[in-house]
Amino acid sequence: MEYIAFIHKEDNDYVAVVPDLGFTSSYGETFIDAVHYIKEAAELYCEDLKTLPKSSTLEELMQRDDLDLEPGAIPQLIDIKVEKLKRINVMMRSDIVEVLPERLVEFNGNRSAYLQNLVLQDLREHHINL
Repeated sequence: MEYIAFIHKEDNDYVAVVPDLGFTSSYGETFIDAVHYIKEAAELYCEDLKTLPKSSTLEELMQRDDLDLEPGAIPQLIDIKVEKLKRINVMMRSDIVEVLPERLVEFNGNRSAYLQNLVLQDLREHHINL
């Protein structure tokens, strides 16, 4: 999901804030650092949400009464990735389950990660984008 962050220079740092995400903020020594850290902060903010907030357009944000931007604040589009996990029950043939540990080495023994990787691979092969 894409959100707009506003970034401005304050003393020796760049400060970033995302109004659509409860005014989540972060800072960095450089503009690039501020973008990186605000993206990380936004993803952490969204992890516990049941649904992600609607993303506002720049025009909508500029009309908000509660938006008190610093002079010279630069809007920056950030793309955040929040993966909501859902537990499912899976049945498999026992002979598959017995040999599965051999293939799990690259996934640190995590069967869920292995199966998810296979599903994503299949979806890509069938041109299904998530």
